[in-house]
Amino acid sequence: MTRRWHVQDPGQWRRLASVVLVATIAAALQWGLGPWLGLPANAVIWVVLCGALVAMGALLQDSRARAAVAEDRLMMAIEGTGIGVFDVDLVQRTFCASPALARLIGLPEPDALAPNWIDRLPVELVRDHCRFLREQFVRQAASYEREVTLNRPGGGRIDMLMRVHVVWRQGRPVRLRGAAVDITERRLVEAQLVAARTQLSQQVDDLHRLHELGTQLLTTTTLAEQLRMVLEVLAHFHGARRGVVSLLDRESGALRLATSIGFDAHALALAARLPGGVCLQTCREGARVVIDDTASDARFDNCRTFFEAQGIRAVHGTPLISANGEVLGALTVQLDEARAPTERECTLADICARKIAVFVEQAHTSDELRLTRGRFETVLEASGAPFVILKPVRGADDRITDFLWVYLNRAAAHTLGRARERLLGQRLLDPLHAHWADSAAFQHFVRTVETAHTVEFDAIDGAGGHTRWFHCIASPIPDGVGVWFTDISGRKRDEQRLREGDRRKDEFLATLAHELRNPLAPIRQATLLAMSPRATEQQKRWSSEVIDRQVSHMALLLDDLLDVSRITRGALTLRKAPTDLGDVFVSAVETARPLIDAKGHRLQVCLGDSPLMLDADPLRLAQVVANLLTNAAKYTDPGGSIRLLARRQGDEAVIEVHDNGIGIPADALVDVFRMFAQLRHAGERTRGGLGIGLALSKGLVELHGGSMSAHSEGPGRGSVFSVRLPAGPLATASDAPVEDRPTPGARHRHVLIADDNRDASDTLAALLLADGHTVRLAYDGDEALALWHAHGPEICLLDIGMPGRSGHQVARAIRGAPGGERTLLVALTGWSQLHDRELALEAGFDLHLTKPVSPLQLTRLMQTGARREDADARPG
Repeated sequence: MTRRWHVQDPGQWRRLASVVLVATIAAALQWGLGPWLGLPANAVIWVVLCGALVAMGALLQDSRARAAVAEDRLMMAIEGTGIGVFDVDLVQRTFCASPALARLIGLPEPDALAPNWIDRLPVELVRDHCRFLREQFVRQAASYEREVTLNRPGGGRIDMLMRVHVVWRQGRPVRLRGAAVDITERRLVEAQLVAARTQLSQQVDDLHRLHELGTQLLTTTTLAEQLRMVLEVLAHFHGARRGVVSLLDRESGALRLATSIGFDAHALALAARLPGGVCLQTCREGARVVIDDTASDARFDNCRTFFEAQGIRAVHGTPLISANGEVLGALTVQLDEARAPTERECTLADICARKIAVFVEQAHTSDELRLTRGRFETVLEASGAPFVILKPVRGADDRITDFLWVYLNRAAAHTLGRARERLLGQRLLDPLHAHWADSAAFQHFVRTVETAHTVEFDAIDGAGGHTRWFHCIASPIPDGVGVWFTDISGRKRDEQRLREGDRRKDEFLATLAHELRNPLAPIRQATLLAMSPRATEQQKRWSSEVIDRQVSHMALLLDDLLDVSRITRGALTLRKAPTDLGDVFVSAVETARPLIDAKGHRLQVCLGDSPLMLDADPLRLAQVVANLLTNAAKYTDPGGSIRLLARRQGDEAVIEVHDNGIGIPADALVDVFRMFAQLRHAGERTRGGLGIGLALSKGLVELHGGSMSAHSEGPGRGSVFSVRLPAGPLATASDAPVEDRPTPGARHRHVLIADDNRDASDTLAALLLADGHTVRLAYDGDEALALWHAHGPEICLLDIGMPGRSGHQVARAIRGAPGGERTLLVALTGWSQLHDRELALEAGFDLHLTKPVSPLQLTRLMQTGARREDADARPG
């Protein structure tokens, strides 16, 4: 490998050239020029050697100059780095230090020191380092490194790192060479790093403990245990063994112990009696309260005895504050040493206080929610209004596909007819548990959830095998839809019945108009004939008979209506007496005979051999049997067969009417006893009646304590109507009641008739005049009262609705006048309700007669002059 010289100084080139030149001349003289010049060989050698010495001196001087320059440069570099170097000659006992080192250790000058240089060095450095050197010399260390701390001359301390090389000669250390660097800043940074590392480690440990606490709190359900766990962790952070959590009562404002650690029951009892402790003060101030030293803090002198007895030297209190700024209580830690809390401890206390506040708020909220929910469920359970909650079920596209039953109150379960356990958790559209599963109801529920608006609707429920109607009010709630509902099936059926009744009412009114118009035509015609001047006496008598017959027919229609009304109101009174059923049959057959004979029916009456006695109203019972016979004749084709049977069966008397008529469809059997009901398939046979005969008959039978039923094998197979009545004891014919007859030769009465209907009052007056009574007429209330005062009649027949004074006012005036108590007051009115009768009696009337009044009834009234004993006389 060839070494290349790189010389940059021109002086070096000249000196090197001089040496080469001298060497060349010496060689020439030695081997060629010497002899040529005639010089001896030794002389040439000496000349050459002298030249070489001169050259070498020049080179040596130049090397020293260059070494000094290099040393200066090295010292400049060392000084620039701040590193102090030194050289200690252990044999000569000299010490050489660089200016940087002299400044570091506080030497006056950087020169080599005299033999007493050790005395000039810092004492602690010499003493400590000499001991260390002896240890290194024993080890025969070639080098070592050490950190040294010295006091600065101007104050403060300095840390140095020393690296030393030991020169050994013949097994003895003769020289120490080394360098020292100031590491004070590094030591400071390292100390700060250690402190930061320690603090970070502490924070990590704190966070780990807090994380473990949070995990444990999630699995703890009771508030007391949660508070105790947080308190134990905070005590650990403080290095304390005691702590207390106190909470404020929201209602009374008193402070109560929630949990504690490190205190026995006796200590807690003593603390509860303290007049004002740290917990109470913390709650009052709503800020941290600290006792650095319980022995000297004058704020809590009244607690000092307790602190001394328990060995408490410091107390740190932190308030528990809710999210809205409300003070909930206090968290305190009691320490065994007197000191103030560190910043870390204050931070951790705040964190723990916030955790406790959160759990206390959650407990309050949970209690309030539980209380509210309990009240809500109690109200719902006690409520008679059915209520359910439905939770929507959504599909993959987030559309509602169904609802789940999540709550039902008792009323809802009862109304739906299902146990709650069978419905909860089930789907609304589940066929096994379907309620309101029709598309309309389901869409209403969906619309309630999607629009967040209350929807009111009627739903049809087909569950359970029968149809029911519900009125629903669906309201949106956070987790679905709440539905209030009520069963309106009865209302719906009532509406159907009302519609059916309205239809029947219309049919009845049409029939009534027809039945009332039918007699009017012959009455009008007979009247015209009787008024004709060309009419013969025979024609006039015939006209009178027609008029009487048609009026009687109209009276019967009105009587049936009045009877039904009285039965409905419970105002019809039976006149029961021992009655022979045979006599009832005779009367009933006589009534129905004209229709039976007109249609050519065969009537068979079957009675037992012995009389069948009943405790009954004979007229009403004959009316029942006559209605059954008329009904059978009406719905049997001409030439049919009708049988009237009677027998005793146990304690009952059974009456049956059989016919071979058109029969009754099975679905119509339930309607035959309803008001205004007539068989629709009967065609023209339904004409000639109001459809109230069977309803009236059934009502009369039930008033007697009996029952009525109908049976038919179907259309075209006839029908059977049965009446069952309680059978009475056997009686003789002499026990039967005898109808009162007008007594001939009865006294004549002085009668006042008051009615604004002149035809009615005039015709009634004509009848009374024909019987020989004295009659005066009045056409308004004032005139009636004046005639009574003028003539004092025995009997007053007063219409209620007259102009001037009403009948009630006239009756009150008569009763209030002298002698008015001797007059028989009779109300004549078309109003027959029980309320009307009561009003008439309250006004002072003795009798209440409903128009039209029969001649027989009027004759009896004139004969007896009856007072209030016969309070409800009616047409017979």
